Amino acid sequence: MDRRTEQSGRAGYEAGNDDLGRAGGRYLASVLGLVAAMLGGVSLWLAAQGGDHFSAISRAGDRSWYRNFGGDSVTEIQDQDLFYHGIGRSIDNARQADVIILGSSLVSFALDETVMRERLEQPYGLKFYNMAFVGVASGEFARQIALKYHLHPRLWILNADDGGGGGNFFHRNLTRAFGADVRPIPSTKLSRYGATYEIIRRNLRWRFEDVTRPWRQALTGPRSGPLPRFDRDDRTGAADMSTFPRFLADGNPGVKMTRDPDCHTTPDVIANARDLVQSLGAPVVLTLVPNFHGCLTQVREIAAALGVETALPARTDYSSWDGGGHLDARGAADFTRDLVGALEKTRAFQGMRENGDHRKP
Repeated sequence: MDRRTEQSGRAGYEAGNDDLGRAGGRYLASVLGLVAAMLGGVSLWLAAQGGDHFSAISRAGDRSWYRNFGGDSVTEIQDQDLFYHGIGRSIDNARQADVIILGSSLVSFALDETVMRERLEQPYGLKFYNMAFVGVASGEFARQIALKYHLHPRLWILNADDGGGGGNFFHRNLTRAFGADVRPIPSTKLSRYGATYEIIRRNLRWRFEDVTRPWRQALTGPRSGPLPRFDRDDRTGAADMSTFPRFLADGNPGVKMTRDPDCHTTPDVIANARDLVQSLGAPVVLTLVPNFHGCLTQVREIAAALGVETALPARTDYSSWDGGGHLDARGAADFTRDLVGALEKTRAFQGMRENGDHRKP
């Protein structure tokens, strides 16, 4: 082969490679463009849903309700990211509240939104907000949110539980627990961008599980997650626990508070409680959602030490779906009525009524 032929062959080879490179580049650009268009379409569709936050899984008839907790194999929760980073409408709605209650899952199960509206909001014109967090026993997480977003209701109600919800409300830890799965609250370590990513990832995962569940069940049979999923209302903070077993059932047994009433608080708890109450910057009333581990003695001792009032219903035997840990639907309705009745007798509540217009501007 002479030099001229060799050079011609090399030039043709290089030209062929250039053509392949250009074709490959065009193909890659087409694929990337298609992917971008698909992602853009999905993003537009998610944004058009009109839920509490981008990608929220909302109820068809009421976009204020969003899926808060779920997962077919690994359960995750949404509201810790939403509240801690001010994503969605929850914080804005909490800012408008006259009365905010704090607590753990005990409160999420024990308050009936409809009864609260009928017994508190309609007769008195007071907006109520349930800022309890499932899996978070300590009030420190809620305290940080209140300070971060300058929440100033006219009255705080604190569920002063010391163990029935997984730990003492007046401890300062920032952990969350779902059964044996106990870990630091991830939201407190994330940036707002990181929390937004987690919210979108979580909702997309749940959507994928919803779509593929019939196929997976057809192949492997029905499989339930560790805990039922539930929704939360961004307007009131209410949680819909109707998917939990026997929550809606009739004939559930009443709570039996079996703990020795000779149970007392400690100086450390009182000190923590004093700091929390002072930092909230508004009148505080203590209550206790009845549960088998509950201790009314401690609630009264803390209230006396801090000089605050209690709103404690006279009865404790409200019906429970899980053997005395959390109230069921009927128990929640009864407890909510009795809680409002006890609250009406406090000086803190009566002082609100004497201040004229209760509605915030």
